[in-house]
Amino acid sequence: MNAYRSKEWKRFREDVLLLEGNICSRCGRGRSDGVVLQVHHKIYIVGRMPWEYSYDACEVLCRGCHAQEHGIIPPKFDWQLVGQDDLGVPIGSCEYCGTEIRYVFCIQHQKWPILEVGEICCDNLTATNFASNFMNAMRRRLGRRKRFVSSSRWKVDEVGVLHVSQSGIKVGIVPVEKNFGLRMNGKLGRLRFSSVLEAKMKAFDVIASGEAVRFLRKFSKIGHQHS
Repeated sequence: MNAYRSKEWKRFREDVLLLEGNICSRCGRGRSDGVVLQVHHKIYIVGRMPWEYSYDACEVLCRGCHAQEHGIIPPKFDWQLVGQDDLGVPIGSCEYCGTEIRYVFCIQHQKWPILEVGEICCDNLTATNFASNFMNAMRRRLGRRKRFVSSSRWKVDEVGVLHVSQSGIKVGIVPVEKNFGLRMNGKLGRLRFSSVLEAKMKAFDVIASGEAVRFLRKFSKIGHQHS
């Protein structure tokens, strides 16, 4: 005989539902919302019948939350962000909703393997604003970079070098054979770029990240050591 069809279980189940107010302890939905409520055992003891537990050892879950609890479908709560990545172009797919994504957020749960998701699913599942804050900061940064590369402050000197001052650093785009080099405060870097736009973008990135200041300080220290 199936223990979950016995009159003892039915009586115990109704008691637990009554004690829990006939609502799911996770999502708060009840029978009036059209969901099926089930009793979940928080622990299992070998040889004990399902109605031979204390009420504290059980909780009421809707069918969906119960499935999440047993790893049948991904949980909707208690996820944690563990990392992120930029694929460069939108070639990824959110493993929770299927949306095409470029920026990937990796989240983990103790009852489910790591998922790679997009901005909205990350915030919803982790109950944070980390992904949206990150993306908003990224969009603001890209907006500043667009304004920088198209700024009318760029001028061409007598030898054909584009130059501008940004954050106290004198930036120059120097023609080097068929490519372009990036010069900062008179110091020409080793990298070469196939277009002026690429050089301008790199200039913005290294200045915004602080890499340019660190490079110039290091170069200055080396110069003092040899003077």
